[in-house]
Amino acid sequence: MRELETGYDLLSVALSEGLQMRAAGNLWAARSAANLCADVAERHGDLLCGALLTMERRSRHFGVLPEVHPLDPETFRTEEARSSCFWNALLHRVLFSARSRWFHKVTTLQEVLGNVQLTFHRTAREIADGVSVSPFADWDTLECVHDDWNTCLKETTVLLKCLLTTLSPGEVEDLRRELEEQRKRKHKRSSDWLGLQEEKASQRAGRSRL
Repeated sequence: MRELETGYDLLSVALSEGLQMRAAGNLWAARSAANLCADVAERHGDLLCGALLTMERRSRHFGVLPEVHPLDPETFRTEEARSSCFWNALLHRVLFSARSRWFHKVTTLQEVLGNVQLTFHRTAREIADGVSVSPFADWDTLECVHDDWNTCLKETTVLLKCLLTTLSPGEVEDLRRELEEQRKRKHKRSSDWLGLQEEKASQRAGRSRL
């Protein structure tokens, strides 16, 4: 969770810088910040989605799962997220077992996070590439979606803590091992991405010298 929170902090810093550059009228610097936002969002979103997916997959092997509350639409800002939360709250009332409620909340949160990540990444990339038809409005969209991203992170934290309270030591170790393996796979992808970026930068520098 510390790693996930650090990734979110990096995303927040990049977004804050972009918003400041936009407010100052420095649109070129704002586009550069948007490019960083898109890159960080892709990597952090993959890590957060992977953690949720791992929790869902591993919990299917656990006998006892925690009681959970439904997602609250009032804690989200985008209409798409609010709609998903509404249906989660509605079905929560008719799903009588803690197990069913747990899986429905986890899968709904994955859906919300997937939409949040897609909207943020796509919007930031359009700003960065200079193809946005309404860059000022798109920056407002990033700020709004960024808040929903934070809510998804907090909900993931709560779900993980709830899950840990119900597991035996052996089950905790199984979950820890799979989360660690998932984290390493995402880090390997990030390392490959950084290597590609460095290679591209070297090629650009070589062309400049020519």
